[in-house]
Amino acid sequence: MTRSQHQTHGSTEVHSITSAADPHTTDMAHRMKVYSVQMGLRIVCIIGAVLIDNLWVRVLLIAGAALLPWFAVMLANRGADRSERPGSAYRPPAAVELPTVAETQDRAAAPDTVVVDAEYTVHRPQRELPAHRPTATRRN
Repeated sequence: MTRSQHQTHGSTEVHSITSAADPHTTDMAHRMKVYSVQMGLRIVCIIGAVLIDNLWVRVLLIAGAALLPWFAVMLANRGADRSERPGSAYRPPAAVELPTVAETQDRAAAPDTVVVDAEYTVHRPQRELPAHRPTATRRN
């Protein structure tokens, strides 16, 4: 009995406490079985194409032998079905529409509102450099 099974009164119930998928080994075993059955069917198609003398049946068997590997790989690589779990993708907030130039120009400016188109700068007072003192040079 595995850890997820609980036996009550002779019956086996499986209880799931999470939405976790089956183990990877179980998924791989199932995919390998499906692939093996399809490759076995391909071998039957190849042998049938050699032994059967009917032209249409032979063409169908050859087509089956040619297409079965592609189907087998596609089904084997499909993996576990994860469609039961809901997605939780990030959804950005709705974009705010800004007014167009025409909409902003149509509005009359209030008489007490003054709009100045300029840049704000801060003028700092310059530091005064110390006075230059002549220094004596020494010659050797």
